[in-house]
Amino acid sequence: MPKQSLERIVIVRLSSVGDVVLTEPATALLREAYPSAEIGFVVKGSLRDLVAGNPHVDTIHVLEESSLAALRSLAREIGERRYDAFVDLHRNLRSAFLARASGARLRTAYVKRELRDAFAVRIARRPFRASKRLVERYVESLAPLGIAPAYRRPVFHVAGSDAEWADGYLAGSGLVPHGYVAVVPGSVWPTKRWSAERYAALAARVAARLDLPVVLLGSRDEIELCETVAAGAGSGARVAAGQTTLGQMAALISRATLYVGNDSGPTHIAMAVDTPTVAIFGPTDPGQFDFERHALVYADLECSACSFFGGERCRLGHWDCIGTIGVDDVYAKAGALLERRGREAGRGVASPRGPAPPEGGTGGPG
Repeated sequence: MPKQSLERIVIVRLSSVGDVVLTEPATALLREAYPSAEIGFVVKGSLRDLVAGNPHVDTIHVLEESSLAALRSLAREIGERRYDAFVDLHRNLRSAFLARASGARLRTAYVKRELRDAFAVRIARRPFRASKRLVERYVESLAPLGIAPAYRRPVFHVAGSDAEWADGYLAGSGLVPHGYVAVVPGSVWPTKRWSAERYAALAARVAARLDLPVVLLGSRDEIELCETVAAGAGSGARVAAGQTTLGQMAALISRATLYVGNDSGPTHIAMAVDTPTVAIFGPTDPGQFDFERHALVYADLECSACSFFGGERCRLGHWDCIGTIGVDDVYAKAGALLERRGREAGRGVASPRGPAPPEGGTGGPG
């Protein structure tokens, strides 16, 4: 399809953290195709930091709260900008309302998933296997704007103010860039969380064998979880959970030697800033994402992946997709990843001093 004549384009992806991070290739393709256009982005106010540093975005529209009044106010704001095109990368009732209210002459939306997939997971209770990566779905939605759906890996752009804050935090904490491991043990969904005990054992081993301190990151709601991990890890771990904004957390992750986390938003940030990342997946399908240059730990059981997003509990009652992943598994992936990145960069890196016998809580169901 030939390119349109577009002066103003707006993208909507209200939430969540990882999903917003993965929209970056779409904004980059829009900027390349329409270098002089005004590009707007609509996101929840709590996630504004995820777009603030994006050089492809000119205007950020925020939904400050989940009320009808706030949605109507946002719709008026978007309508007043007189956008020519509206790109819906969220695909729900709120984004549809905003699309209609925008008055844009050209509207397009991504295909969330095939109907057969929704039936298989929600009704037939069969495992989900993604037919394509989420980024591919996002960029395919740009075809009506005359843009070829070329896949590219997401890039997270750390805002300058967040980078400055991170430098000050590291200096005040006695840490140096690329001299620590960032660990995010939390996740919105309980079934996605590797146990605190195993994170503690991993942190202790990393501190002792890789000679790297561990910085535990997360939201205010995850302070207690991070403190539990730190208590079990010993003096090699410190808690920064609840002390950062989302943008500041991203900046700290970008300066880490290594990142370890569950299937969560910060893990997508880590990969998008190209910090060597070890991602622990359980009930969701990692086939939706790109782990090139990173490491995936996934049990890949017969019952996996059982969910699109995760859940409160395992519907089979055993939770083996996470429970069978031991500290040895994650530590081995971390060491191999650091060695591989070191070879790529043409320099040596700290490497694990042998597998070592399993320590308390390092393997098997816990």
